[in-house]
Amino acid sequence: MPLDFSKIAVPYLTDDEIRKRADEFREQHWGNKLPVDIELIVERNLKLLIIPVSDLRYRAHTEAFLSGDLKEIVYDPQTSEVRTRFSIAHEIGHYTLHRDIVSKLRPTSFEEWKEIQLTIPDGLWGRVEYQAREFAGRLLVPRSLLIEELKVMRPLIDKAKKSIPDLKESEIKESISPKLAKRFFVSDEVIKRRLDVENISPTQ
Repeated sequence: MPLDFSKIAVPYLTDDEIRKRADEFREQHWGNKLPVDIELIVERNLKLLIIPVSDLRYRAHTEAFLSGDLKEIVYDPQTSEVRTRFSIAHEIGHYTLHRDIVSKLRPTSFEEWKEIQLTIPDGLWGRVEYQAREFAGRLLVPRSLLIEELKVMRPLIDKAKKSIPDLKESEIKESISPKLAKRFFVSDEVIKRRLDVENISPTQ
């Protein structure tokens, strides 16, 4: 029986609300150590199974998904480790913010999930995906810890600006993102996005 999407509502959440939920989750389950061990949190604290499925991206058009019974996170082991970490954190976002919706929408197999993706309204899932992505970014890269790591890097930034006085902020972000990415164990792009969306300047 086809799902009636008209009966599924996704509450609007501000970025601040999403980030607050992510911070609360991390503080409860992990604390301020870096990097955040997302797999350990899932298995030890949430008691969820993490199950690899080869070629999931091609078989279900997704790199990970949370099962409808909220007991498993399936992921594609053929993606990079940093990408897998973000995908799992993304699914924790669904687990935390959208469990009622997931239990209504999500199937027990990735084959069923692929079929649902063909019919789900773009606006509905677009909001859900945005919220989970923002949750994942804040969970893996806490704002306060990102600022602290930037302070550690300040001598390198000052040295670069002294060598090249007209160095643009975007160029500084490009040069420091790989170093910060290693510290948080995420991709360079995740770091650059966090700097942008959190409105953090590496030169201040």
